[in-house]
Amino acid sequence: MADFKKIPYYSLRAEALIGTLPVLIGRAQEQERLTRVINRRINNNALIVGPSGIGKTTLAYGWLKRLSEQEKYDNLQLIQFDTDHFYGIDEAIGGANGGAGKVYREALASLPPCVLFIDNFGRAMRQSSSFVHQVMRLYDMTLKKPDVRMVIALQPQEYAWLEREHPAFVQLFETVLLKPQTSAEYVRILETALPRLNHEHRIIIPTQSLQEIVAYAERFPALGQLPRSAISLLDEGIAFAAASGRKELMGNGVAQVVASKTGIPVSQLNPDELASLKELEQKLGERIISQSGAIAKIASTLQRAKLGIRNPQKPLGSFLMLGPSGVGKTETAKLIAETMFGRSESFIRFDMSEFAQDHTVQRLIGAPAGYTGYEQGGALTNALHAEPHCLILLDEIEKAHPKIFDIFLQVLDDGRLTSGQNETVDACNAIIMATSNVGVEEILKAAAAGETDLNRPEFIQEKMLPLLAGAFRLEFLNRFDSILIFNPLSLPGLVQIAQLEIKKIERRLAKHNVQFTIDPAVLEEKIKTMTDPRFGARPVKRFIEETCESLLVQSLLQ
Repeated sequence: MADFKKIPYYSLRAEALIGTLPVLIGRAQEQERLTRVINRRINNNALIVGPSGIGKTTLAYGWLKRLSEQEKYDNLQLIQFDTDHFYGIDEAIGGANGGAGKVYREALASLPPCVLFIDNFGRAMRQSSSFVHQVMRLYDMTLKKPDVRMVIALQPQEYAWLEREHPAFVQLFETVLLKPQTSAEYVRILETALPRLNHEHRIIIPTQSLQEIVAYAERFPALGQLPRSAISLLDEGIAFAAASGRKELMGNGVAQVVASKTGIPVSQLNPDELASLKELEQKLGERIISQSGAIAKIASTLQRAKLGIRNPQKPLGSFLMLGPSGVGKTETAKLIAETMFGRSESFIRFDMSEFAQDHTVQRLIGAPAGYTGYEQGGALTNALHAEPHCLILLDEIEKAHPKIFDIFLQVLDDGRLTSGQNETVDACNAIIMATSNVGVEEILKAAAAGETDLNRPEFIQEKMLPLLAGAFRLEFLNRFDSILIFNPLSLPGLVQIAQLEIKKIERRLAKHNVQFTIDPAVLEEKIKTMTDPRFGARPVKRFIEETCESLLVQSLLQ
């Protein structure tokens, strides 16, 4: 009888005995699931599915190490095939009936009871279109024997491709989906990796610094997939401390490493969040004029969310903003994104008039497997995946197709979204804001009649909801935390906005040492001629910009 040891492979049991396999932190449920699968007699193979860097290989190694320590699995071989092994085996068994081909075929057929782990399976699939057929050929020789179990590691997009192209093959496996671990487990993973990373430099790393590294990695997915991204940050943090002559890696050093990798200034990485929350309403009120009622509701909702009082399984806040053009709805969204998240990339705007057709739903969440553009993903799901700490602005939402509202029912209610690639995208750290022109005439009429508080529950319930119900389903409206009405702007408000715009232009032109002096009475008289509640502050902003820039041009030319 042929000897299976003639096949090239790695003995993971041998590596477990000498202690070279990595230490696995957590993942107890996944390990128990894998053990149950291999103890079955039917379809006792497993696919470990998760994004690159989440720890698929570490899970497999840690679980197999655990098996090697249990007496009941002593006669179970624990082996690994890599891509190179497969290519060598396939080349041999695909050749003539004699020689190496015959030896390999007989050796594969004689595999003893074992767990066969295949790493980098997806990479091999991408490199060779025939790779899956090679594995299926191996299955014909080995896996029909219930004593041979195969465990394969895959990324989600690779799994989706395999499920579409080779469904019969996927049905032979149980799928184990890897979800993110807890922050405490990530800190323990860093503590485990620390001796290896810090062997040369011996920098002191307090537990608080490890916690901050994990917090940054969770906050900025652009750094990569946890836990790999946190390990990379720790490694670079140690190198940073050593290069700058520091004996200890403190929070400021971690922030400098993160700043260099993300491009975010250090001052914005370590704000006093509690102080920012206290001053949120005041900060918004300084730049958003005549909208104190709407701003107070926004600030209250976000303060409750950040202090952990609100339901954590929903977005930080969701608001439907109503009112005429140019009264500060979009400006409010931009300012909240800047205040809460500290970076321009955190403000993500969608013009919903571009999603008026039913098929445009796929542009938001991505096409299903097998359709054109599947690999590109969706605009909304990609944005939330890249920047989960963000503000999503849905501009003129009433112009979107009704199917779009079904997507946001899930987002607003559960704080998550399922993409066309069947991945769950988290929206619990996002703020969702939508603008609409529904009911503008009613708002203008009420303001003209002297109504001072348009955000009164009675006004919204009696006047606005009947109009909104004609454009949106009530279940959709009910998902928003607040329906906010932005007041038409009066002359004093427009004058304030004009003065803010002048200051903004002065800051923009600081290199020219420019300061504008405008008589307030003249400014008010000029603005009075362009006051129209239907257009808000936009004509005023254009006037200020043209006037100030023209004065500067004349001065520079002289």
